[in-house]
Amino acid sequence: MNYKKTFRQLTAYLICLVFLFGNLLAARFYPTQALAFSVGDEREVGEKLLSIIHKEFTLLDDPDLTEYVTKLGQQTLQLAGPQFFDYHFFIIDNKEFNAFAAPSGLIFFHSGLIEICDTEGELVSVLAHEIGHATSRHIADRISKSGKVNATSAALMLAGLLLGQGAIAQAVVAGSMAGGLTANLQFSREDEEEADRLAYKWMKEEKRDPADMVNMLKKMRRVSRYHRKQVPTYLLTHPEPENRIGYIEDIIQQDQQKKIQPQDEFAYQRFKYRIQALTRDTQTFLPILKSKAEDPGVLQSDPMVFFGLSQVYLANRDYQQAEENLLKVITRFPDRHILKTDLGRIRLEAGETKKALEIFQEINRLDPHEPYNTYYLAKALQQAGEPAQAVLIYERLSERLSTYAKLYQEIGKIRATLGNKALGHYNLALSQYYDGSSASARYHLNQALKYLSEKDPLFLKVKELRSKIERIEKM
Repeated sequence: MNYKKTFRQLTAYLICLVFLFGNLLAARFYPTQALAFSVGDEREVGEKLLSIIHKEFTLLDDPDLTEYVTKLGQQTLQLAGPQFFDYHFFIIDNKEFNAFAAPSGLIFFHSGLIEICDTEGELVSVLAHEIGHATSRHIADRISKSGKVNATSAALMLAGLLLGQGAIAQAVVAGSMAGGLTANLQFSREDEEEADRLAYKWMKEEKRDPADMVNMLKKMRRVSRYHRKQVPTYLLTHPEPENRIGYIEDIIQQDQQKKIQPQDEFAYQRFKYRIQALTRDTQTFLPILKSKAEDPGVLQSDPMVFFGLSQVYLANRDYQQAEENLLKVITRFPDRHILKTDLGRIRLEAGETKKALEIFQEINRLDPHEPYNTYYLAKALQQAGEPAQAVLIYERLSERLSTYAKLYQEIGKIRATLGNKALGHYNLALSQYYDGSSASARYHLNQALKYLSEKDPLFLKVKELRSKIERIEKM
């Protein structure tokens, strides 16, 4: 028996019941009045939604990937001005064409959408558009105007749109439609135009080519036509790409002051190949890359193909081929320090800890604040029998990668091994919390309390996290 499938189907039915029952109660007590959706309400929905996402999705929660998309987001947010929330960016391992700006500054991208983007500018055009919705609080406004949604219902409804296809998504969407709620989440033409105008403005200020917006919209149109019978989730909430193409082209034509700066695509191509190596079937992806690499001039015209090959070979644990192909890319880009970190990662996974450590230490001297290299420096120190040094690096890194579950897992294991059981359990609780397992998180928090007195500063942190988990579960 497929217990996982049975569990997910049961969960889907329960979600439907929650929606239907919640909407009936809402209709009973709030028959006509539209409920105000405050910043506090938005934060609650965001917390509940994130807990659902962690349980139902596989997040590509890697320091390298998260840092890249976060940097792109922060560049736009600096132009957008002060915000109510700290923004967090997530990449979801899902082939569906989808991206979403959820309440409280949560921005999600499916790997399927990244797969379609050919340039960094195309990805930024979607990212900026979603930030435009978030900064304008369009989702908050949609939820507020529905007049019948509590935090739990709103979070589940948004999760259904993020899930794309599947039993739970269908149940959520069916439940929300029963209450007439999904239609309320569809952005209006005015919402879309405002988000597009903001995205255009920010891309122009970053000296990016706004034509990337048009290119991406044309791809959305093709996706829409290809999936006539089953419209992609993204286009359920972001309708009418045809109309958007028209008025953005008009803006570009009328704008006589746009200044475009050529973009270096190295970082994006590296990011995209890493995503593909993690999400695509390597047995089908490998022949495609090998065929491209056979072109005699490809090392000059498209050297990042060899980076893609190195990542696929690494996923297949063929460390020799992974290193050989990466060295070709390093030869073309000798000043790109991140490629040296990639080389160190290959050697670390191959069991060559000393060689890997030397690379990470060298890059750390050049750039001590690069989180990708710093993370693997700590891992190498840990494997080299230096846990006390490793844990200090992990803990400093946690201030920057505040939702990275694996980071807290390593901190928890080392702190417990070094004798601090309370701090060990607390960090393991954080790891489980960010990995979507509330029950395991509560277990570790209760274990941590056994080693703490009420005067210990950690005692309050443990109690606060436990209360937060309980509050989210009761929403």
